[in-house]
Amino acid sequence: MTIADGPQHERTTMSEAPVAGTAAEVGVPVAHVRTSSSARFAPDALIAAGVGLVLIVIGLIVITRGGFSGSMSDPVVEVLGFRHTTTLGLIEIAIGALLLIAGASRSRALATFGGLVLVVAGFVGAVQTESFATNLALESSVGWWAVVAGAVVVIASLVLPRFARRATTIEQVGPSSVDGRTST
Repeated sequence: MTIADGPQHERTTMSEAPVAGTAAEVGVPVAHVRTSSSARFAPDALIAAGVGLVLIVIGLIVITRGGFSGSMSDPVVEVLGFRHTTTLGLIEIAIGALLLIAGASRSRALATFGGLVLVVAGFVGAVQTESFATNLALESSVGWWAVVAGAVVVIASLVLPRFARRATTIEQVGPSSVDGRTST
């Protein structure tokens, strides 16, 4: 995340030269205070982080139930109605962490890459289920869910706009005229 990505706040005090007819002529200082702020909103980063968080939670549940005491492909556990092994849980955590980092850093490139990894891995898993049946206990429906989730991340990172707002306020501090009125 670069320094320009997050919320920014700036406060500057500027003194101005005396202007005819103002309190500055009679020796009362007049100053202006400038306050700037900006905010950014990236909905694509929220989607990438959300998908990543869901994958991490599912992966953690899988490895908690499956454990590391024996083979990584045995036991086969069921989470959300789908069969998983500890190896598949670790893969889900890795891809989820990649997407969570992409969302936290607001990186479109990393979100697109993570989404494409999820699409390709899901597609291969969905059409070649028998190749991964023993090691991952992968079901075709899990692969198709991964394809859909990855496609949502990729489309969001390529299509959704990002919003930025910047506001600057300048206030006069001190007497505003010779008669002693002040403004803030």
